[in-house]
Amino acid sequence: MADPTSSVAGHLRLQRVYAEGLVVFALIAWWLTSQSLPPGVVPGLLQIGGALVELAASNEFWGHAATTMMRVLLAVTLATIIGGAVGILPRYLPWTGTIVDSLMIPFFTAFPGIAWAILGTVWFGVTSTAVLIVQILIVVPFALVNASEGARAIGPEEVEMGRSFTRNRFVIFWRIELRLLAPYLMASVRIAYGVCWKISLIAELFGAQSGVGYLMQLSQDMGEVDRIIAICLWIVAFVIIGERLVLDPLTRLVERGLPERR
Repeated sequence: MADPTSSVAGHLRLQRVYAEGLVVFALIAWWLTSQSLPPGVVPGLLQIGGALVELAASNEFWGHAATTMMRVLLAVTLATIIGGAVGILPRYLPWTGTIVDSLMIPFFTAFPGIAWAILGTVWFGVTSTAVLIVQILIVVPFALVNASEGARAIGPEEVEMGRSFTRNRFVIFWRIELRLLAPYLMASVRIAYGVCWKISLIAELFGAQSGVGYLMQLSQDMGEVDRIIAICLWIVAFVIIGERLVLDPLTRLVERGLPERR
């Protein structure tokens, strides 16, 4: 009889081989394409690598990256608080259920993100405030939908158990309901964090004088395709690092804090 552990390990190794093989294939395909097209259209791998190193050695780049990072973190935090609060509102005020579920959720999930970027520039001008508001408006649906689903998933048993110890509504919410909602909110944070980096580029291209989107616009004006690709690769690195160093530990912390269900 085959060992299940070795079977799983072999399957994981095979997946890793496939993933690494796909990366190698993509690099070879890019190199072959760059041989037949001008560097201003498809730059070579060495040219992109040089742009990556150049950005890494640039204080200007890290300053703009830090600006975008702060906007992303602030936008995700505010969107989670706002969307989460609105999403759980029908649980405590049932008359708001139709407004949240039938009006707000369809509107925010369907409204085009690019339209928010354009309107933000029109309403607030070329400012950091406009970028932040656009980011919040685009990512708030993730928290809104997840919090709404989480509020519906909370059963009466946990709440009744809490009421047997205290009648303080805030204590019950803080110690029981919020902990049960936490996984749903963390799921929205994970999605919103990656999406918000993409949104930052659009928002900063339309209405900012700082950030990686602004740098990308400058590179576009100069025709520096290698620098544009290098900025995108750095953004991928920032997203992965943020997930590994912040979101993964925070998710494990939330999971450990959940009350046990029987």
